[in-house]
Amino acid sequence: APLVTPLEYKDRVDRCMELISAGETYEVCLTGQLAAPLPPSLDPFLLYTQLRRENPAPFSGFWRHDPRRQLRPRGADEGEGEGGLSPGVLPSTLPVGEPGLSSAVAGRGRSRLSTLAPAIALCCSSPERFLRVARANGVVESKPIKGTVRRGQTPAEDARLAAGLAACEKNRAENLMIVDLVRNDISRVTRPGSVQVPRLMAVESYATVHQLVSTITGVLDEGKDAIDAVIAAFPGGSMTGAPKKRTMEIIDRLEGGQARGPYSGALGYIAMDGLAADLNIVIRTAVCAPGIVTVGAGGAIVALSDREKEYEEMMLKARAVAGAVGGRRSGEEKEEEEGREGAGVELEMEDMLLVQ
Repeated sequence: APLVTPLEYKDRVDRCMELISAGETYEVCLTGQLAAPLPPSLDPFLLYTQLRRENPAPFSGFWRHDPRRQLRPRGADEGEGEGGLSPGVLPSTLPVGEPGLSSAVAGRGRSRLSTLAPAIALCCSSPERFLRVARANGVVESKPIKGTVRRGQTPAEDARLAAGLAACEKNRAENLMIVDLVRNDISRVTRPGSVQVPRLMAVESYATVHQLVSTITGVLDEGKDAIDAVIAAFPGGSMTGAPKKRTMEIIDRLEGGQARGPYSGALGYIAMDGLAADLNIVIRTAVCAPGIVTVGAGGAIVALSDREKEYEEMMLKARAVAGAVGGRRSGEEKEEEEGREGAGVELEMEDMLLVQ
């Protein structure tokens, strides 16, 4: 796959803004992926636990498909089942990849990962809920994230940055457009008049960033279930932009027709009877395949975007993962881990290539 330089990424931001000015779209979620070698001695589950310590998030999860045990170092725990989940990890369905943007896991499209090997592991520290359907009352909930700023170095700076995010016209526009899109998606399977926005553009704070999060709810219509809701809302609007279908066509062209793979899809569960579900958006995720680990990141491009700031935001989000798994452990922790095969990985940002 060709190297995508920072300049090329910024040029794609400019192209998005040209298309917005031309009336082709009004918000584009442009992304890129960073890649680095994956040491063969590294167990992805250890990478996940390190990521979870360094970048905790409410919708984290680990999923592994490794029938030939290509992603397990010698001597790794044999207690895990062939298809997938390490002990103590919440069960999940097969991760859902973006239609149109393709899916490495399902074997469709032209993803880098699908050409490397069938083995894959997702080390996910996602702060974003794609969709939940409650069994008890049929309430559908989505919590899209749009609007991001770094954490401050001091309490005063941190508070100032959070307040600035909440008041920022550009970030609020990003969020509002996706709220409208998600309201429309959910309304296709919910009772007329039941769709509400109980929480609009609330600031939520995580280890490395503040984010604007909205909550959209509705009540399933008669004869509809969780599977209908997932079909109506997938792929998550926060990872496409709006209007969804046309913007996905634009993304496919701008990102070189290269599949995103599991990144920007969904990970979670759907109950066997179809009456309940809870799925995240696969962001802040290290995707491991034999010999390679990739980290996807991006941001929403709108009319008020600035190419330099959009590139900085994309890298800020990537650092939330790459930094967490690459060398922020204390000297004491590193010394303790030196004798453990596969414990930890040095994945520095400067060692990663921006690829498409």
